[in-house]
Amino acid sequence: MPDTILQIKSLPGIKRDGTRFEGDAYVDGQWVRFQRGLPRKIGGYRAASKYLTEISRSLNAYTYNGFTYIHSGSANKVERLYVNFDGNASVVSNRTPSSLVADDNNMWQFDVETDPTGNLIIAQVAPNLLNITNNDGGQLFYGDLLGTDPLTEVTLLPTGYSVTGGVVALHPYTFIYGNDGYVAWSVVGDPTDFTGSGSGSANVASQKIVKGLPLRGGPGNSPSGLFWTADAVVRASFVGGDAVFQFDTISTQSSILSAESVIEYDGIFFWAGIDRFLMFNGVVREVPNALNLNWFFDGINMDYRQKVFATKVPRYGEIWWCYPRGTATECSHAVIYNVREDCWYDCELPNSGRSAGSPASVFPKPMMTGVEAEMTDTDYRVTEDGVVRATEDDSERVTEDSDINLYRLWIHEDGMDEIDGLNMQPIQSYFETADMSLPVIAQDNHALSVVYLEPDFVQVGDMTVQVKGRSNARSPEVDGPVLTIYAIPNTPQEQIVYFKEQRRQLRFRFESNVIGGDYQMGLILATLKQGDGTVIG
Repeated sequence: MPDTILQIKSLPGIKRDGTRFEGDAYVDGQWVRFQRGLPRKIGGYRAASKYLTEISRSLNAYTYNGFTYIHSGSANKVERLYVNFDGNASVVSNRTPSSLVADDNNMWQFDVETDPTGNLIIAQVAPNLLNITNNDGGQLFYGDLLGTDPLTEVTLLPTGYSVTGGVVALHPYTFIYGNDGYVAWSVVGDPTDFTGSGSGSANVASQKIVKGLPLRGGPGNSPSGLFWTADAVVRASFVGGDAVFQFDTISTQSSILSAESVIEYDGIFFWAGIDRFLMFNGVVREVPNALNLNWFFDGINMDYRQKVFATKVPRYGEIWWCYPRGTATECSHAVIYNVREDCWYDCELPNSGRSAGSPASVFPKPMMTGVEAEMTDTDYRVTEDGVVRATEDDSERVTEDSDINLYRLWIHEDGMDEIDGLNMQPIQSYFETADMSLPVIAQDNHALSVVYLEPDFVQVGDMTVQVKGRSNARSPEVDGPVLTIYAIPNTPQEQIVYFKEQRRQLRFRFESNVIGGDYQMGLILATLKQGDGTVIG
């Protein structure tokens, strides 16, 4: 076999299911995405605030007059801060209602509605963290969207029903929902009154409703909404008259993994079921996943399924489902569906994981909250109004008896590094190609020997490349030396990478792990020749 030039390229996505040898997609990767069918590094993240005092279970972001106001719901608190368009954050204000029933299992749902006084934040809470069909508890609160005062409890609720499921604004109505397929809608334009003239309620399914989102309605039936029960999908449509709303069941054989696993992408709704991924674009159907379906559902810690949350990065066409993997009790990994590329991949989440997210909208970057606690008894204090502040005044420092854990709000897709205050760290990003093999390519029972590689990257910072592989599908992996791909070659010899490696099943691993490191893969060429005929290794 004469020297052969081969383009080093695999199908987009990272294949986790099945055997490594049988697929044509990339086989491994971390912090890598796909654009135009090619790998590129995922962006960096920066700590905008590190003063949240509990792990967030839900975020609501609303932009007004150049500032994005963020409300975070946790086990025992509602906290609020804002960021400007540069990502600089305010202090954190405590908006916890005085009547909140604190519970380690509290989960929140937020929405924004308008009444004659202005914009209101509507907040629902129930102890649903470990049980998606929990039917106990449930409270509803409201407050000035831009304010810092504690939220006020809504008391004008239908008799005998607690708000265990959630809340959603179908303007100008506000809907609450929960046990036994129950929904109730408010007085027009008043999200604090569910008993006055124009309000109403109905039992529209048999199972608990766990999530609701606005849906585009046609002429005469707006507003409309979609509601997910534990086993069905129901549509609500405005009809007016005495009925006000009508409800029809879209699917009676559906499922939902968690209340926060639903997300809208360009008018289409995607969510994770208990054993597959689903979507609604007029009808409910499965989202095909031949790359990591088993890997996701076999690996998720189902005891903490309610912690799964969905977010999205529309610039790159991505929907992220963050979930606890293995023995993790917080969301430690993400499985990603790229709508634009129609492929699946995954990553391990940084800093031990993330707990909640808010996609980019008016604020141009997605945000997520962290799960790593920073305990302090020296640098911060909590004021009487619940505001967390940094201080250098010893007299104002908290005492040892009032230690608090602090958690971060991270802005993602910001630069290419991890930035936490003055601390900057590189982010490791790598990918491995599919296996190449002469028995498959040319029905030639010999190994492939690599002579040299011609890298082609849009590249910042040096990268590395490594040959990996084995003699047959069951032989041990053999890793070659790690060689450098120079961002700026200083000699002609540094323009290409020379190898003395052969494998009967061969693949390449590319990695970036330097401050400021970035890459987008182009057309990479490898010069190969026939190796020996060793089949057993």
